[in-house]
Amino acid sequence: MSVIDPIMRQAVEDGIFPYGEWALFDRSGIVETGATAGEGGRWFDLASLTKPHTATALLNLADKMGIELEQDVTELLGDIPMAACERLAGISLRKLLTHTARLPAWYPFYADGREFYDIVAGLPVGEDGMVYSDIGYMLLRAVLCAVSGLKYEEVIRRYVSEPLGIDELCFNPSLDLPLVPSSRDNAVEENMCRERGMQFEAFRAHKTDIIGHPNDGNAYYYFNGVSGHAGLFGTAHAVAKLGMFYLNTQDPAYLGAVTEQPGCSGRCLAFHTGGAFPTGCGHTGFTGTSLWIDRQVGIGLALLTNRLYYDHLPQADMNAFRRSVHEAILLKIQ
Repeated sequence: MSVIDPIMRQAVEDGIFPYGEWALFDRSGIVETGATAGEGGRWFDLASLTKPHTATALLNLADKMGIELEQDVTELLGDIPMAACERLAGISLRKLLTHTARLPAWYPFYADGREFYDIVAGLPVGEDGMVYSDIGYMLLRAVLCAVSGLKYEEVIRRYVSEPLGIDELCFNPSLDLPLVPSSRDNAVEENMCRERGMQFEAFRAHKTDIIGHPNDGNAYYYFNGVSGHAGLFGTAHAVAKLGMFYLNTQDPAYLGAVTEQPGCSGRCLAFHTGGAFPTGCGHTGFTGTSLWIDRQVGIGLALLTNRLYYDHLPQADMNAFRRSVHEAILLKIQ
């Protein structure tokens, strides 16, 4: 009997999210899938689960091209404005991957409207330490495109989807796919802009289903659905395949993705420890998605929900819910 199914269904009843799917896997493959309604197999807005895919592409490309993670990003971005080059000097790929580049956590590029590097040049320099930053992964996207000479969709296809055998993963998905509505507006970001004294007149209307377009404002309004920090859509099977790769790999080029980095408590190169993850490591997405990997136990879970598909704020505590699911799985297999 599944320990996941009753917890998921209770969460729907409790109003934590309206719909969810999951794929439990071990080193041999997927061992259980489920959905809170219907047969499952639907596509979700993965939100920040885009980030571990970006990190995977970077680690793959770096290994193939002999790029060191300690390299300064200004050596890899090509011809960028001098002011941006000066602002980014001393920031390595490793710092971007581990969110230790002293970049702001977030900035509404779409509300500013200037060119990307013009905005980057004026970003304030933060304190030393870890600050989870979308902007760092926007810059990793730029690095990957500059070094490979490819559009970002092709980067993810060539350096993640194809080598890992992931089919159900893309940016800007066809509306003919079975898509899960991810949210009803951008109310959260509207508030964040307002708090910064910034205005944006093109926010999506309130109480309008967002289907097939990223909820994330920078990904949608500024990067046309394709960014390194958000924008990917995929199924629970697709996310589980990324997890299975990291559950099994012994390739030194990728082990840092699932290993806490020195001097950076809780951060790996693609995932993090703690929070929703009682053991191992994982990553979450703002829309209600997550991927958990425990290499010691040999188990993992792709858990996808559309928790933003409500017209009320604030939302429920998703990390507490995720942790309860992960702990139930661990209890069963012990």
